[in-house]
Amino acid sequence: MSLTPKRKMSEKASVASQRNGRKSRGAVTPEGKGHAARANLRHGFYAQELPEVMIGLGEDPHEYRRLQESLENNFVETLEGQIVGRIGRTLWRMQRAERMQDGLAVKRVQSGLQMEELAAAPRYTHNYDIYQRLEALGAALEQPDFTLSAAEFQAFVTSFGVDPADDVKSLFPLLRSFGKEGSRAAGPATECGGSEPVPSTEGQGSARRELQATLQEVMTTYGKACERFIGRFEKIRSPENIAALMAPRDDHAMLMQRMEDSNLRQLWRLTNMLAKVRNGKLA
Repeated sequence: MSLTPKRKMSEKASVASQRNGRKSRGAVTPEGKGHAARANLRHGFYAQELPEVMIGLGEDPHEYRRLQESLENNFVETLEGQIVGRIGRTLWRMQRAERMQDGLAVKRVQSGLQMEELAAAPRYTHNYDIYQRLEALGAALEQPDFTLSAAEFQAFVTSFGVDPADDVKSLFPLLRSFGKEGSRAAGPATECGGSEPVPSTEGQGSARRELQATLQEVMTTYGKACERFIGRFEKIRSPENIAALMAPRDDHAMLMQRMEDSNLRQLWRLTNMLAKVRNGKLA
């Protein structure tokens, strides 16, 4: 790419320039010759004015001159020093590529674990909430004096949402029957407006036992489901799953691998060259 900006010319001006160019004998003044030397610059290796071009490329001509003089004075020692320096830089780039790959792997693992846990957490939380409500009902039924009013029954049903699961729905008729039996077992009203507690009737006892048996079956189902979800969470954090998430799958990871391979080949070439220099094969 030329370092000299090109002027935009119309077609008419371009034709005139070509016609006049055939009559020209080239630049005459030093400024014109310098401009012509820079106009054809495509790469620093083809430069006719090396110091000026190096400055344009952000390089130090004096540093270049010192390198040339050092090679002229002691070729082997200078070459060995340059190779050792390149070996050091190559090793550093290899370490850098390794850190990049490790960083990308950590990000892949963290992102993968987060996504898998977010996908599993809502179902586990929903299942565990149901199990806790059922467990609280089971503990209440163990109390001999436990009764259930119509308002309490409605609150219990509403706590499972607008569309409870079928196994949970199977508890509702039994719980309603238990509540009705409990109301009848409370006894007739007294003159003071209260109610006289009486022992539980056989009907309430039967309703309680049937409700407890069905509740135990439903709780077993949800308890096993909770165990399965816990096992799934443990598998998400297992070494096997973390290793699978760590595997490179995107372009960035593959680029880092190619960078590491390239640095390894460069290191191989440099060490071979250094061995030849030290063995005197380049003398």
